[in-house]
Amino acid sequence: MPDTNNKILVTTYSNPDIDGLACSLAYAEFLHKTGHDATYGIFGVPHREAQYVLDKFNIQINRLKSLPEGYENIVLVDASDLEALPSQIKPGQVTEIIDHRKTTEIEKFVNAKIQVEQVGACATLIAEKFKQDNILISGNAARLLYPAIASNTINFKGKLTTDRDRNMAEWLTTQFDLPENYIHDIFAAKSKITKPLKEILIEDFKAFEFNNIKIGIAQLEITDTNGYIKNNLSEIINILKKIKKEKTLDYIFLNGLDLEGAGNTFVAPDQADRKLLETVLNLKFDDSLAVYDRLIMRKEITPLIQTAVEAGKI
Repeated sequence: MPDTNNKILVTTYSNPDIDGLACSLAYAEFLHKTGHDATYGIFGVPHREAQYVLDKFNIQINRLKSLPEGYENIVLVDASDLEALPSQIKPGQVTEIIDHRKTTEIEKFVNAKIQVEQVGACATLIAEKFKQDNILISGNAARLLYPAIASNTINFKGKLTTDRDRNMAEWLTTQFDLPENYIHDIFAAKSKITKPLKEILIEDFKAFEFNNIKIGIAQLEITDTNGYIKNNLSEIINILKKIKKEKTLDYIFLNGLDLEGAGNTFVAPDQADRKLLETVLNLKFDDSLAVYDRLIMRKEITPLIQTAVEAGKI
């Protein structure tokens, strides 16, 4: 835990999803209630499902354009690699990392205490701290952490869902009045595409580098993902090619997850991108499109790609 003598800023990736946003707010609350001078803030614009929850409960959040003056400790939640971090944060400033991904860059944060555990959502790790230490959690923190767990596990249908996720989700529902159809309504809000498609794909885009090979993965999580992708395939392919060129990537693809549990749809714009996914996931492409019969998330695919690259298969 960070030094109690220094001010602490808890934050996450730029343009955070609901997991990163929920963990930032909730962990700052936990630190404050355990005697630390802590606050949180986010850079950029929250994802659609996060904004839906903020609007529904009229939750005001701290938005940052620069680091608050006087904050000696930076704590990262749901974040452990450099690519998507706000440019204002330098690795040496980070004193603690809490994350749940298998693929990380924790070795670059030389001053940080590390907690990385493979659960479905980082929100699970934050909720456990409140419960285990018997710290009263606010309604707003619970209202955000619960859908963060549900969203990150595709409503508990994803392969990476653990009993810890289910247990913490159940506990959180006892800490606030759970609205009827809460997760369904969040997923419906998440599925409304009201911005240009390139903005949507960039919003949930991450790049990784393994053995000097740069791979970009866009992730789209909506209902009827397959239908939406088929109806917008030409535009998606063009956008992916532009992103690939702009970010000088070796490979790029879109992973489309169906929030109703109907599996994945992948878009790989070039032959090399298709070959990558054929090698890693044994996919069969029809031109640029391939379907997968079960839900698989980017955080599951990334370590498979890393293993293939390091084995010389890519």
